[in-house]
Amino acid sequence: MVTNPVHVSLKLSDGAQVGVGMPIIAFLSRPVVDLKAFAAATKVTVNHQAVTGAWFCEEFTSKTTPIECDWRMENYWPGHAQIHMDLPVKGVSAGPGLAFDDSLTSDFATGPANILTVDAFTHKLTVVSDGTQWGQFPVSLGARDTPTEHGVKVIMEKGVSICMTGPGYHECGVKYTQRLTYGGEYLHAAPWNVSHIHSGVDSSNGCTNLTLEDAKKLYDFLEIGDVVNYPNANGKHMAMGDGYGDWNVPWAQWLTGGLYATS
Repeated sequence: MVTNPVHVSLKLSDGAQVGVGMPIIAFLSRPVVDLKAFAAATKVTVNHQAVTGAWFCEEFTSKTTPIECDWRMENYWPGHAQIHMDLPVKGVSAGPGLAFDDSLTSDFATGPANILTVDAFTHKLTVVSDGTQWGQFPVSLGARDTPTEHGVKVIMEKGVSICMTGPGYHECGVKYTQRLTYGGEYLHAAPWNVSHIHSGVDSSNGCTNLTLEDAKKLYDFLEIGDVVNYPNANGKHMAMGDGYGDWNVPWAQWLTGGLYATS
């Protein structure tokens, strides 16, 4: 029987430092039939102590690597931790006629446990770092016709130059961007919207608008993987595939494995 290879690649580079909401993200080069042996082989330690977690997979037809599998624990990583993953799956079956063709390890660290809450009722963004409130900032969220998704988001990337268009404005080179969804929600400076930011009026295209000064302060402090919770925003519920939306999947559902059973 011919065995077709399934290549595994990882999102994070060794030595990276991320926020406590960042999952381990693996990409599979083709759909598989069975992920149970892959899951059983996965070993993760936090500060050299074994921890329990699980993989959850989804299909993304628009990506060059069609299957994404994320590994996380039931709760966020601890802050200031060293994390190691062993994935010794070379030659392990992925179902009839399929086998994984590489083994991988991953070593990364977490920074401070930064948890942000964006309250759509008070129009305030609150940052708690390592259990202590670090700051609170006024925001303008999505207007009624362009709402902000509610749920738990994770900062995906920082600093990409983007253009934004909305009622009465078209701005390129928007500063201090921190992406929260693939669909284009960001934390960012919105100097054109300062009056609404200070008066609690939601008028953005779904992004979290901040003053220039506040956006810079947050940009300098936060990192990829930090958690940004929107408990009462006016849009649809954040799904896993909308970004790093893992924390919106209940743990009991996560343990099913998603696209593939893992146990």
